[in-house]
Amino acid sequence: MSSVVNRPEDTAKALITINGVEADLLPVGDRGTAYGHGLFETMLFSDAVVPLWQRHSSRLVADAPVLGLSISQISLDDNLAKFIDLLGQQSQSSGIIKLTVTAGSGGRGYASPANLAPQIICQFSPLPDRLEQPRREGVALTQCQYPLPANPVLAGIKHLNRLDQILARAEWADEYADGLMYSQAGLLIETTCANIFVKTGDNGWITPKVDQAGVRGVMRGLLLQELFAKTGLPVSEGEISRQQLATASELFICSSIRGLLPVTEINDLGHWAIGADTKMLQSALFDLYDCYPC
Repeated sequence: MSSVVNRPEDTAKALITINGVEADLLPVGDRGTAYGHGLFETMLFSDAVVPLWQRHSSRLVADAPVLGLSISQISLDDNLAKFIDLLGQQSQSSGIIKLTVTAGSGGRGYASPANLAPQIICQFSPLPDRLEQPRREGVALTQCQYPLPANPVLAGIKHLNRLDQILARAEWADEYADGLMYSQAGLLIETTCANIFVKTGDNGWITPKVDQAGVRGVMRGLLLQELFAKTGLPVSEGEISRQQLATASELFICSSIRGLLPVTEINDLGHWAIGADTKMLQSALFDLYDCYPC
């Protein structure tokens, strides 16, 4: 028996591959769909390439062993190359590629089989409308009531179990671009689908630690390792309270799809102008990757 992988709406055939082969069916016993046993990357596809592919694939290879999986860089490269070739045959050169690695089928209950055979799934979807407008004008956020549970073993990993984010996202309709998520101790962690950077008066730019909860985002890594250094702005990882957030002078959220989005409003907390540092970081990102115009 098989289960259908959700196919993007109004797209042509061959926009899904499993292990490099055109397909849209997974066995119902696949551990990814049964237990969330796997990882995924949501990646910007621009001018027929994935500009941040090395960071995405390196994260997959590094995080897979935590879930008992073994993934090679070669197999990831091969699957993506075949998928991009299929997209090219359908004249698709820009959009979003979601690459999912499941643990495959087998094992009784929660027990994994002795020899896991991971499945690599590639899916295509079009880019959302008006990506550039929020980069220029900023976005409004809400504050989620649902707290992120602490789990230091899985913290930082983009695994398939996203129930925390699903429950948090159900708290608003479309009136906000995203929602802030806090730890059970009330410390800022991330949004439902992005990381956040905050400029404080005492400590300069800070991004929350993700050693107890949250996702270690690809764009977050690029900012910490390259963009802040390129602009000469100091940055650190640390704890951010609601009080620090309310008194911030600048803040933005970031992801590999949306780039850097200035935050101009947080429900029940305040309003902000788009700051000079944020604009400078956006320009630095555009200088490296022109698929993120600002």
